[in-house]
Amino acid sequence: MFENQWTYIGFLASVGASVWSLAWWLNGHFNNIRKDVYLLGKEILDKLEYHERHDDTRFAQMRDDIWDIRVRNAAADGIIKPMRPK
Repeated sequence: MFENQWTYIGFLASVGASVWSLAWWLNGHFNNIRKDVYLLGKEILDKLEYHERHDDTRFAQMRDDIWDIRVRNAAADGIIKPMRPK
């Protein structure tokens, strides 16, 4: 296949250069993908934190509303029940 050692060395050099250039190209693409995944994860976490804070305030408001309803019902039961004739 190889007639002398220079063609063999040239072939090995070209294969090595091809492998090195493809590895370098893939490394660049993986770095870009890694950055994109990191940014996407950060964006998702930011949105989850925002919704968690929003849910906390909403549930606190619901808890206060339920407490107000209980107090109102307790007051109404305490005022109305003794006034009813027995």
